[in-house]
Amino acid sequence: MINNLEQDEDSIHSQQDRAYARLREDILAGELLPLSKLHISNLRRRYETSVGPIREALSRLSGEGLVNKRGQRGHWVAPVSLEEMVDVTRLRVMLEADALRESIRRGNLEWEAQIVGAMHRLRSVHSAAWDDPKALARAVEKENREFHTALISRCPSRWQLRFIGALYDQTARYRRLSVLRRPEQVDPRQQAHRAIMEAALARDADGACDSLTAHIEAATESITKAVFSSPQGHADRT
Repeated sequence: MINNLEQDEDSIHSQQDRAYARLREDILAGELLPLSKLHISNLRRRYETSVGPIREALSRLSGEGLVNKRGQRGHWVAPVSLEEMVDVTRLRVMLEADALRESIRRGNLEWEAQIVGAMHRLRSVHSAAWDDPKALARAVEKENREFHTALISRCPSRWQLRFIGALYDQTARYRRLSVLRRPEQVDPRQQAHRAIMEAALARDADGACDSLTAHIEAATESITKAVFSSPQGHADRT
């Protein structure tokens, strides 16, 4: 009897985790656009699950700021706004540059190999021939995150890394929306990433942090043009 109860509980948690992961990915990927109404009945069919896991997923994503709940009226995909993106970028630069400096101070050969490997995968994704902008956006986002995570992986503060991850998630939608709308803006040479990597491997903390800051700020400017300077972008503005 106890084993059956444990199996049932594991099954429930598994369904909740799957619903959460899939809904979160669809929001980050732009499959569910900002300000879209999230009807529970539609989400049940979309993810082939029951009401419980969907409600749990919506609750978790509300806590992450990706879903907004409006009283008894239901749930919506959180809006995107230029003001939010600028604010999140400012905080990310502050925390990520400091984490990079700490990682450089504590870096070892394993850390160096992790960075080089992540850079190689990122360049491979950018250089490949893509005929599906959504698949490109998804692949670029995955490898871009791996590269930035590798850079700061030696930072000793778990809380700092957690906050950086949350900020990264908040800007992921903006980056992916920008790639979907302007895939031609992707730079296969990855010059900014290479500059950060080379400075980090040379243990040039000031140079690496300056390059990281310039890269994030330049990306924000590019995203702003793609997401907020087009008719589609204006529709998403709050």
